Amino acid sequence: MHINAGWERKSENKAICRWFVAWSEIEGMEYSGAIAGYSGGGAFIVERFYAKTDSTGQLTKLWIDFTDHLSGDEIEFDDCGENALTISESCLDCVWDWNDNDIWNDTDQVVLRNDKQSLISADEDLLLYSDNQAPFLKKICECAGLTAAPKD
Repeated sequence: MHINAGWERKSENKAICRWFVAWSEIEGMEYSGAIAGYSGGGAFIVERFYAKTDSTGQLTKLWIDFTDHLSGDEIEFDDCGENALTISESCLDCVWDWNDNDIWNDTDQVVLRNDKQSLISADEDLLLYSDNQAPFLKKICECAGLTAAPKD
């Protein structure tokens, strides 16, 4: 599983998630994962996704919730297959390994867990963690409606 994430430090004890993408390759150019982060107006999202890319790494399919965000077609997320569903659930678990599920349940905010702060690096006003910089991450964040994404 890969992770690429960024949080904005709001105080010494609170860093809100701007983007968090956890994903694994299913096979070939198919991926499944979870995305979380700030979507503006005080709102946050946490969703599973399924994606396909072409040989250049460009997205050709991006299913989030009930929509293919590239074609605009309505979809049944469960149609992505059992393996993709299992991976996306593991990636959701990863979101909550890094971010505080209690705060999400109480206030609908995605906030970095304090015990993970030693694993991240600071870059100006952002706290960052990445073990992979896949070319499709920025597009997934944009299509999901997040206000921030990893740099190209």
